[in-house]
Parts: sequence; structure tokens; C-alpha cells
Amino acid sequence: MSYQSFRRVAKIYAISHLIAGTLYIPFHKLIPYACNFVSDFLGLPFEHLPLPSEMFWFALSVSMMYMIAFSAYLTYKGEQFVHTWEVIILAKGTSTLLFFLFFLFDVRAFAYICGILVDGPLFAIALYTYRKYRQSKLSELKENAHTSSS
Repeated sequence: MSYQSFRRVAKIYAISHLIAGTLYIPFHKLIPYACNFVSDFLGLPFEHLPLPSEMFWFALSVSMMYMIAFSAYLTYKGEQFVHTWEVIILAKGTSTLLFFLFFLFDVRAFAYICGILVDGPLFAIALYTYRKYRQSKLSELKENAHTSSS
């Protein structure tokens, strides 16, 4: 597959996941109900997903953790993959913001505070280390440009 073909697939993934993630926020509670309804409507021989269903959301959470782990692994593996660290910043920043908003506008639950206390520092550390790395690379580039022009 050429890089251009790969880029088209990557663009589709990026757009579709952005749309799905955005729609997921207001409609997440409808997904299990819709799945159960479609199963009944089509006469499929499946059990209903129990509502609420923690295991349904657990699968999505685990996949996100593995994605974060792989992004960190790639960053560790080679400097050419440092940009994958941005996935971690986005994921931890998003979860921290959502825990905060859910605490304010959903339920004043301690679980949301726990989420903020765990993901908030992970977000801050990821952002801080990435910014420091980028600043050092920029300084290095400026120094090399200055040295080569002398």
C-alpha cells in the first residue's frame, strides 16, 4: 500500500472516530438500548445487554488504555514516533475534563474526583514532559542552525 493510500485510510479513521467520539458524549446511554431494540426488531437470538452495562463500557475503556500504552511504547521505541505522545495528552486531558464536567453537571460523586486525581496528574505530566522535549529540540535546532551558519 502506498503512503497516499494509507493516508486516505488514516483520514477516514480520524474523521469517523472524531464524529463517533463527539456523538458518543450526548448519546452514550442510547447505544445499549438501540442494540437491544435492533436485536428484538430483527428477531435475533441474542440476550439483551443488561442496562446499565458496565462490561460494554469496560471494553471501550480497556481499548483506550491499550492505545495509550502503545502510543507510549512507540514514543519509547524511537524518536521518530514522539508525535504519538500527543495521543496520550489528548486522552488524559479529555478524561480529566469530562470527570470534572460530570462532577459539576451529573452527580457529585467521589468517583469523579478520583478520576480527576488519577488522570489529572497523568495529563499534566504528559503535557509538561512533551513541552519540555519540544523546547529542547527547538533549542537544539536553533543551536545547530547558528553553529552551521558561523
